[in-house]
Amino acid sequence: MKPASTREVVAIPIKHRRYEGSDWQYRVCGTVIFCDKIPDNKAPTLHFRADVSNVKVETCSKQACIPTFEPDAIMNRNSPLHWSFSIGTWYHTNVRVSWFFLLLVPLLCIKLQSFPIGLAITGVLFLTILCHEFGHVAAARATGGAGDEILIWPLGGLAFVQPGGTYAAQFWTAAAGPLVNALLCLVTLPAVLEHDVYLEGALNPFVLPPIVLGNMWITEILILIFDINFLVLLLNLIPVYPLDGGRMTQAVISARIGGEMGRHVYGRIGFFCALLLLLGGLIAESVWLTAVAAIILALNIQETMQLQGGEAYDESFMGYDFSQGYTSLEREEEDAPPQEQRAGPLTRWKQKREEDRARKEVERDQEAEVELDRLLEKVHQHGMESLSATERRQLEKASKRIRSRSKDDD
Repeated sequence: MKPASTREVVAIPIKHRRYEGSDWQYRVCGTVIFCDKIPDNKAPTLHFRADVSNVKVETCSKQACIPTFEPDAIMNRNSPLHWSFSIGTWYHTNVRVSWFFLLLVPLLCIKLQSFPIGLAITGVLFLTILCHEFGHVAAARATGGAGDEILIWPLGGLAFVQPGGTYAAQFWTAAAGPLVNALLCLVTLPAVLEHDVYLEGALNPFVLPPIVLGNMWITEILILIFDINFLVLLLNLIPVYPLDGGRMTQAVISARIGGEMGRHVYGRIGFFCALLLLLGGLIAESVWLTAVAAIILALNIQETMQLQGGEAYDESFMGYDFSQGYTSLEREEEDAPPQEQRAGPLTRWKQKREEDRARKEVERDQEAEVELDRLLEKVHQHGMESLSATERRQLEKASKRIRSRSKDDD
């Protein structure tokens, strides 16, 4: 395959884990590309993924030289959440299993007082999570994105995917996992309907069906597949972070009112839904539902705080800036030698919050510039009438943000 002709492209930096030793990652025309670390102020040569590995983009626009940010902590291989081992590469995807997932076997066997049933539930749960995450990977690739790794751990799975560059791509990438679970439920539903004794347990997400793995063990395995997939489906339809329902909700809201405002609205929805889920678990006296709801609520509180930390706000009170201790107060002893003191927990927290806010501000400015470049290029090629109503709003919003930023810099 011959290299593409020399041309300028807009490469959008994306959040994604490092891939095969590459230090920089970009998206060009909906395809994820990678390149090695480059010197400052020099444009890189960008290489496409392995499926079109010989295609190169010889030049890039200035925006392409923006590096990606570090992956989230949950994607960091040094994190305890990523302690895992690989079980192979399937469908061009590295599948890893958390060491903590193996603890489910003895825990379930002790809880259910049956080794065969505990082993069967663990096996069905593993296959359910695997199919669910492969749904995300397939959808991400189908929408012009990428996915190259799956991590299976006790509370579900993590698909390291990057959907295409549209809100529709983000929605369908998130929706693909629950759709796989719904399909498996439809396939195994006849086995449930044929045996009324299992029907109530299979449709109740709070209890397991009364299986014994006797002479009808094949039917009971099918019923178990239905029950676990039904549970995973219901759980992932809840519109909270970080479940698929939350990602779908975020994509829909962001497509209507914009990405920045959509993140804030989605954060509030997720927080209140997680709180209701926790109250429901307490009322139903369900230990597992309460535990899952508590984890989800904690994650949503963290997400809400991060969103609030990205906003501009006034930390002063009556003219005194307490975010910097008492440095805004006039000192009577200016000649006193400075004393080196270790910053307290509150000061360190505020400093970290300031850094996160500044980082998010830079990230949003970069996204606005890239979006503005894309829309202006479309207007240049096809005229203003080629823009949809949503794109017109995005163009106006990005322009206002960049003009506002320029005034602040002046």
